[in-house]
Amino acid sequence: AVSALCGQHLSRVCLAYFASGFNTAAVDHEADGSTNSGIFQINSRKWCKNLNPHVPNTCQMYCSDLLNPNLKDTVICAMKIVQDPQGLGTWEVWRHHCQGKDLSDWVDGCEL
Repeated sequence: AVSALCGQHLSRVCLAYFASGFNTAAVDHEADGSTNSGIFQINSRKWCKNLNPHVPNTCQMYCSDLLNPNLKDTVICAMKIVQDPQGLGTWEVWRHHCQGKDLSDWVDGCEL
């Protein structure tokens, strides 16, 4: 069985895989003009600042900061998003591919 703490990490690994294929430099442009940036595809509508000065920028960083292979800023922002009432459900890709799924295969063969 996978511990609860490990399960939280597995959810984030699952999210990173399905959101960006683990690509820290991934950028996806949405029809509304917003962008999804980085390994977790964090959206600029609410969470980070791009060229639009009228966004909340809840993570208090530029979206380009989320493209750094050093994941410090990305993890800080993701932790803020998870504190949102929707939590990981903020990500549609997580709801479709990770939520309620058996994620133990992600660590098959690992010593935890």
